[in-house]
Amino acid sequence: MSEERDTDNSVVIGHLKGTVVGLRYYTGVVNPGEMVGLVRQPQNQYDPNAVMVANTYGNQVGHIKRELAAAMAHVMDNNLAKVEGVVHTGTNNTFTMPVMLSFWGKEENKKAVIESMARRGFKLNTGVSSAAGASQKPYYSQGALALASKKGLTIALSAEELKNAFDNLFEGLMESKDGEKEAAESVGTSLLLHQKQALSWMCARENKSSLPPFWEKRGELYYNSLTCFSAKEMPERIRGGILADDMGLGKTLTTIALILTNFHNGKPLLVEKCGERSSPIKAKTKPGKASKLEGSSRTGDGAGGSDAAAGSACSDIPQVEVPDEGTNKGKKKATKRKPSKVFLEDLDFAAALAGPAADTGLKKKKTAKKATTPLVVESTISESADELSARTTLIICPLSVISNWLDQFEEHVRENVKLNVYLYYGSERNRNKSFLSSQDVVITTYNVLSADFGNKSPLHGISWLRVVLDEGHIVRNPNAQMSKAVLGLKAQRRWILSGTPIQNSVKDLWMLLAFLRLKPFDVREWWNRVIQRPVTRGDRAGLQNLQTLVRCITLRRTKSSKVNGRPLVSLPEKTVSVEQVEMNQSEREEYELARNEGRNTIGRYVSEGTVLKNYADVLAILMRLRQHCCHPDLLGKTSSDPGAAATPAELRERLIEKLRLVLASGSDEECSVCLDSIRLPVITHCAHVYCRPCIAQVIGNQQETSRCPLCRSDIKASELVEFPQEAMEEENSTNSEKWRTSSKVQALMGNLLRLRCNDSSIKSLVVSQFTRFLTILETPLREHGFSFVRFDGTMSQKKRTEVIQEFQSSAADSPVIMLLSLKAGGVGLNLTAASHVFLMDPAWNPATEEQCIDRCHRLGQTRKVVVTKFIVKNSVEENMVKIQRQKQDLVEKAFGSTNTDRKTSRIDEITALLEL
Repeated sequence: MSEERDTDNSVVIGHLKGTVVGLRYYTGVVNPGEMVGLVRQPQNQYDPNAVMVANTYGNQVGHIKRELAAAMAHVMDNNLAKVEGVVHTGTNNTFTMPVMLSFWGKEENKKAVIESMARRGFKLNTGVSSAAGASQKPYYSQGALALASKKGLTIALSAEELKNAFDNLFEGLMESKDGEKEAAESVGTSLLLHQKQALSWMCARENKSSLPPFWEKRGELYYNSLTCFSAKEMPERIRGGILADDMGLGKTLTTIALILTNFHNGKPLLVEKCGERSSPIKAKTKPGKASKLEGSSRTGDGAGGSDAAAGSACSDIPQVEVPDEGTNKGKKKATKRKPSKVFLEDLDFAAALAGPAADTGLKKKKTAKKATTPLVVESTISESADELSARTTLIICPLSVISNWLDQFEEHVRENVKLNVYLYYGSERNRNKSFLSSQDVVITTYNVLSADFGNKSPLHGISWLRVVLDEGHIVRNPNAQMSKAVLGLKAQRRWILSGTPIQNSVKDLWMLLAFLRLKPFDVREWWNRVIQRPVTRGDRAGLQNLQTLVRCITLRRTKSSKVNGRPLVSLPEKTVSVEQVEMNQSEREEYELARNEGRNTIGRYVSEGTVLKNYADVLAILMRLRQHCCHPDLLGKTSSDPGAAATPAELRERLIEKLRLVLASGSDEECSVCLDSIRLPVITHCAHVYCRPCIAQVIGNQQETSRCPLCRSDIKASELVEFPQEAMEEENSTNSEKWRTSSKVQALMGNLLRLRCNDSSIKSLVVSQFTRFLTILETPLREHGFSFVRFDGTMSQKKRTEVIQEFQSSAADSPVIMLLSLKAGGVGLNLTAASHVFLMDPAWNPATEEQCIDRCHRLGQTRKVVVTKFIVKNSVEENMVKIQRQKQDLVEKAFGSTNTDRKTSRIDEITALLEL
């Protein structure tokens, strides 16, 4: 994390010529102009101040000369500066070589570093002339001669240029020179043109053995033109990339086509075909229930869908394995459409194959059953026996997207094809490695992957054919357990699916490149030195390097993209309008009272300079004002001044209020112990929320002091605070006698009633960040006779799937309204049955709203999509909308913003919100 901060705010403190000694003892070599890494070795038996010098691949070259190392050790050990080296001229002898050292650190440490080095007899060159030019050029050096001629010529990019470059980083990546490709015969849905192009590109990325970006062959060596490193071994090729198509363009279908079309040596996956008259084993579902899937319209052009005739056609297509209660050992068989119903009935999760692996009924895939000659892709990669033995694709996705993947496999794989798909989820999941690696596809969630990591994880013990990260932008923080778990997977081919690869800054890209194993940038230091720092400092060449990198590994098309002058996809029109809501007199009075109280408190924090220290309280004040705008009953009973709690009773009240805020904000979090939706919520003194049984078990298992699984603070069973039962009942029910309306509720009901008069078949999404508000809205919907379902983060996976299928159904009695929590509706859902979206409250991040709208404005939508945003006049909501616009327009998202800029802008935002 300190490294992360350093790259954000570091400045050049100075430069120094040094000497590398001991070359003859080590095998590492460096070229003229090559960057080297400097690593402290306090355990070195000959010199505790030793600083080791290594080349880009981490091979030791030598050590820094003893006297200079002693001075550097003090600076490095006290985190005063980070020292980097470049070997400009190479060496003619086997003992020593010169190295140019650059000291990078925070502005406030500059004086301490210069004085510390001077006391030990080394004067740093702090000028920005030749030394600086020399040290900064290697970011994009093409060797030492080019370096010398380029000194001092960089013109930094302006903030505006940086912003434009950032916005357009993923644009213009729609051209693929790999043509189009038809999917394998086992894919039942015909692909659209842009999906065929993507499939062709993905097959080429997996099969061609071209060198990674910035590598070239020079004689017998492979040379990296950015770091000037060379090696005899060919750098590891990247078999994969980022499919960054806009949301709703069918990335899931394209990936399914890739799995079936490109197995080994460019041939399709060998799949068993089923006989026409095989007798299905009865599934646990009722026959009538299976037809609920009929009306679903899903991503893709739907050509693969066909009627489910119970018991006809094929016995197990595609075979979706789900942990089962253990009643039927061995494989379940089901008719087309049934697998997903098996999934529905059995997501209480107990062992999918309770018997030993031998009993599972897995048959060896027989090539003889394949009727047609396989498609062959030109392949320039020769695969080893080990590589050819890998069979399985692992798909990792957020919890809310699992049902979509299972639906899509069922929708798009031909009826007579037996594809083994296993859902690795739930407490009774099958952890047998030989079973998992015999499947065609294994699907799991990010949280299950990170919970297994370091715990004899079977997922990390298998060499996968392919790993796919769905909604891959979720993996951003390099220090998180989830990120380490993702990077620890072994795979031949690696794919990231994300409509928004960069959420906030260029930093987000490092995790994606590290996952793709793009050397040397999968090592943080080289990424920071060669790409991130030059880009954040406005260096044109650094930006060019970033663009080259992204271009090599990414394909992105948007809904508005055109090919040969024609739009990529023909989606119905989408219109977005804002409806201003006027508060009534009593609402306005309550709001103004709360606003003035909040202004006084935050005003005090601003004048004391403690806004960020009290950030949680500031957010709570803003949350209350936003809740006032929606409905007065959203507000918890809170003390007016959220100062420090003096007594245990006050602390308890504050924790209950925090718990209420977590539950009310529609958070789609899973309990980080059991990885399921939170049941019987309790909150610790460090303000983290768990299921009571889970955290009780953690406390019971830890011998001495118990620690919070998330922040490692001390926790005690006696200090856990749960929601009082009466408050819980109050939260979950709306007593219609006590119920009252609000201006926003009336605005929504007016719209819904008008819609029903015009066309009663129209379905709508009603979206809020506050799950408590969704509960309040249930009362007027019932009173006016609307049929509705609800989808939020508190639901189990089984319940989520049932709700989506019910809403997507075209049956006459199916629900016309879905109450949707913004967080749960942000990723991967397919809700094309709805054509109207009502956003009840604005989100901080405009992208979150867009993602939610894209749930229905996507392939499969046949009606015009109408989005209505309700905004209360003269309120915090209006100011939020202004800030949203600024966030999109200004450098908040640009490469150049530093931590300091962001802190300042955060304080500015708060003062603007309350018009201080």
